[in-house]
Amino acid sequence: MELFGNAALVIAAAALLVFVMQRLRQSAIVAHLLLGMVVGPHALDLVPSSSAVSHMAEIGVVLLLFFIGLEFHVATLKRMAGLALLGTLLQMGLTTAAIAALARLLGFTGAQGLAFGFCIALSSTAIVMKAFEDRRESDTPWAQSSLAILLGQDLFAMAAIAATALLPAAAGAPVSPTEGASGRSLWFLLGLPVLVVVARWALPRLFRKAALAQNPELFALSSLAACFLVAVAAAELGASLVLGAFLGGMVFADTPFSHQIRADLATVKNLALGLFFLSVGMLVDLAFVAAHPLLLAGALVAVVAVKLFVTTLVLRLFRIPWSVAAGGGLALAQVSEFVFVLAAGAGAALLGEQAKQLLTPLAVLTMLPTPLLVGAAGKFGRGVASLLGHPAAAGAAGPAGAAAPAAPEAATPALANTRVIVVGYGPVGRTLCRILLSMGARVCVIDLQPSTVERLRRLGRDAVFGDATRREVLHAAGIHQSRYLILTLPDQSTRAAILATARAVAPRLVVLTRARYLDEQAALERLGADHISYEEAEVAMQLARLTLGSLGVARETLEEEVRAIRAEIAVRTGFTTIMPRVPPEPPAEPAAPA
Repeated sequence: MELFGNAALVIAAAALLVFVMQRLRQSAIVAHLLLGMVVGPHALDLVPSSSAVSHMAEIGVVLLLFFIGLEFHVATLKRMAGLALLGTLLQMGLTTAAIAALARLLGFTGAQGLAFGFCIALSSTAIVMKAFEDRRESDTPWAQSSLAILLGQDLFAMAAIAATALLPAAAGAPVSPTEGASGRSLWFLLGLPVLVVVARWALPRLFRKAALAQNPELFALSSLAACFLVAVAAAELGASLVLGAFLGGMVFADTPFSHQIRADLATVKNLALGLFFLSVGMLVDLAFVAAHPLLLAGALVAVVAVKLFVTTLVLRLFRIPWSVAAGGGLALAQVSEFVFVLAAGAGAALLGEQAKQLLTPLAVLTMLPTPLLVGAAGKFGRGVASLLGHPAAAGAAGPAGAAAPAAPEAATPALANTRVIVVGYGPVGRTLCRILLSMGARVCVIDLQPSTVERLRRLGRDAVFGDATRREVLHAAGIHQSRYLILTLPDQSTRAAILATARAVAPRLVVLTRARYLDEQAALERLGADHISYEEAEVAMQLARLTLGSLGVARETLEEEVRAIRAEIAVRTGFTTIMPRVPPEPPAEPAAPA
């Protein structure tokens, strides 16, 4: 009973802290770190044994790496290849060397200093990208530059995790003959590519079947099963669970299912990841922090300064403007959550007890201010550029240095480069897309038919597979960059759910929707529909047009009657079938006194 009482107290405290952090515009991850420090064995001792939490935390790490793998699209890697690979190599090498040199002053050996420096060189993908998403700045130049470096760092981290997985065998640990140093390495190097090839061939085909079943629970369970099965299979081959999860995510990265998988697993991932950061906070020895405040303060300043300077320098070497480079450098000035994975097991032997004891509180201290640093990245970058006499240029190039695509020359000015999201690609959706594209609009289709999405992508069209009632799917479709959302689905409850979600995510978005009956007006008006097309009204007008036409009524009289029907519907509903809601007449102003 005491266990459940403590658990209830911790969960309630977590909910309260997350709420407070949200009001302070801080990340929920900061709340979990602080809570772990307070309830852990080094403080209130409400969770004296972290073993149960650690098992759940490992699930959070596995899901995090699966999500990171989902971001590794071939197109993204091609666009960011130079900065993500060569740039990250420079950033990792220079940061590792600088930190290793400083570590020597603390009495670390050369090997310990290099291992410590490598851990410090990594930045937190989870915290940085979450902070950018919370601020709706994921598409800013400094966010895209940060993403390129983070993707490269994740690759280096995966290589390091894979290497540490082979360290026990390479060190001559007592294992079976088939698991000796050479046998284990051969099994690992040969088995892992086979696993990736088999998974890449089989899993998308299985997911296509699951998608066709139109069962959300089946698709979500399949996503979770795929993540853990690939992770376990990789672990059986001698890799780690996190490396397997990362490879599992990469398998789905370029499939139409990636956005829906991310939406289905987002809540589970966030809860499990919260437990991971809770367990990280529990590792912080507050007695060590209290005994060495100057050491930790000096180390914190040194880490932030070195990472800021090196990252900014590397980004400048790739001809990225000062405003973007400095902003990206500030955003990446923390230590990654991967250090806790690398510092466990075989990695702990490389670091040594002294380095590991310093690394844990130092990493947490660099994570705590990250949301604030990310929020200040744009302003800081512009300030640095102005100080150096290089004012920020509007529309600075992103990581690849590519300019934004030019608008089609023949596009209609009213719709040129206007982004529109169309939900549903049935007969109505297809017709709308054809008209919008012909007028120069940039259209993204959201649909739950995998064959439809795959066909549109082969044609070079923007299409997202997924349930548009989920925020993650709307984000993937670019809702914050879109001006219009058009709902063409026939189901009333689905339209209402999408409309409610869209309004919560993007209040200023113009939403157009179809409606089957006129009595849907109240619900649609309450949810915030801007434009409504009533099928019932259209049928009435079309039947009137056909009837009067068959009776030989003149065309002018026929169109006059149709206009009268439209006016009658507008009076009854406050909406026309093709125009926005009719506002109430303003009160007449009193006449001015003579």
